[in-house]
Amino acid sequence: MPRRTLGQDKLAPRQPAKLGPILGRHKALLGDPKVRSWWESRTLRSRLSADQYLRQFGFLLERLGLTPASVVALAKSDPDRLRDLLVRDAAKLKRAGRLDSYISKFHEGLRSYFRFHRVAFDGFPSLSPIKGASLVQERVPTPEELGRVLDRLSLRSKVCALFIAHAGVRPGALGSYQAEGGLTLADLPDLRLGKRPSFAEEPFVVRVPAHLSKTRTSYTTFGSSQLASTLLAYLADRVESGEKLTPSSPVVAVRPTRGVASRRRDDPRFSPGFVVTKAVVGELHDALKSSAPEGVRWRPYVLRAYCSSRLLMAEGAGKLTRDLREAILGHDLGNSGRYTLGKTWGADMLRDARGAYKRAEPYLSTGSAPADSSEGATRVIRLLLESRGVPASKLEGLDLSGKSDEEIVALLRTVGAAIGPERRTEKAVEVADVPKLLEAGWEFVSPLNGSMAVLRAPLEPVVT
Repeated sequence: MPRRTLGQDKLAPRQPAKLGPILGRHKALLGDPKVRSWWESRTLRSRLSADQYLRQFGFLLERLGLTPASVVALAKSDPDRLRDLLVRDAAKLKRAGRLDSYISKFHEGLRSYFRFHRVAFDGFPSLSPIKGASLVQERVPTPEELGRVLDRLSLRSKVCALFIAHAGVRPGALGSYQAEGGLTLADLPDLRLGKRPSFAEEPFVVRVPAHLSKTRTSYTTFGSSQLASTLLAYLADRVESGEKLTPSSPVVAVRPTRGVASRRRDDPRFSPGFVVTKAVVGELHDALKSSAPEGVRWRPYVLRAYCSSRLLMAEGAGKLTRDLREAILGHDLGNSGRYTLGKTWGADMLRDARGAYKRAEPYLSTGSAPADSSEGATRVIRLLLESRGVPASKLEGLDLSGKSDEEIVALLRTVGAAIGPERRTEKAVEVADVPKLLEAGWEFVSPLNGSMAVLRAPLEPVVT
């Protein structure tokens, strides 16, 4: 058979042999040209969505005993019969204890197939899916519980868990559906490669590219000190195993292999060592399941819920703003974010965001939370000001976290000037004594009569 030249058969469909094992038994459905054209139209937007719809479509056809051609013919010629088949199938699944949300998912594939081929059918069963009904036993783990989960993981999976739980990235950002991409070391601009990789600054920056973001918009998040130490240990382990780290190396890579698998990994025609999403969440799923308390169910995605809820607590404590929390999680920021955090961050904004994340970091850490020195300093200064007569009402909400030494000094001067007159006594003295008292720190207020003047005494030093 002659070799094809560039430009020939541009519209020829891809061969099923290249689909791999992802589709399983439903791959045979793609032998039908109409099914394949529908599936390929969905892959233009998302291969994951296309495969999911194909599986839903395939499972439903198996239970109904129909083929793609016969289900279309039945919808056109006898829609009542197709409606009855769908109703009986739904009733059978409900008797088996399946939720309405589970049953309705199988109808999504058929709906999509009908829409694509312009088949009018409105006989789908009326169900009442309750959003989140399958997650009633799921709650966010505590830092201590997450720490026990991490103890059950390998070094690579621990890196994955902390990227999700501390940086808030989605599993697909670490390794995509078919291992065609993922975060690379170039996406960690604070990382310094070498014989012993290190971070120039912590918390370190994580830049998630648009093609790995659910919103298809690039965004910036941060990695904690706990993640940094774990990731450096993982990278050092890869260096010791003979891997040469470059900016294009995956943050999470396939495990070392031998023989044919090793040659395939090094072949430039194949993906350069990225993992599939299933590999990212596989070990996490087992560790979470075995660590969950009785009556609690944890999925790998609960780690992202952990990040969101812990940052929410930090937001309530004034450590960071709501917009920054949403930006770190890679959410759509709406109109306000489009003109602020949705733009490329400048040096000032990046510095402020890094500082805010650092203040929130104790809420994410699974170890003993580091003492917040700013809270201790705030307490000492509050007591000092109270001892000098500042009313407690004026000190409510005093927060020194994130303030520089110069800002704290300016604050003390401002508060001291505001309350100084309330604390210092005034005294009538002889005019002859005024020069001596002014040199001692007294302040002139007003003349009293021809021989007396009113002076204000200096603030007395605090005796400890």
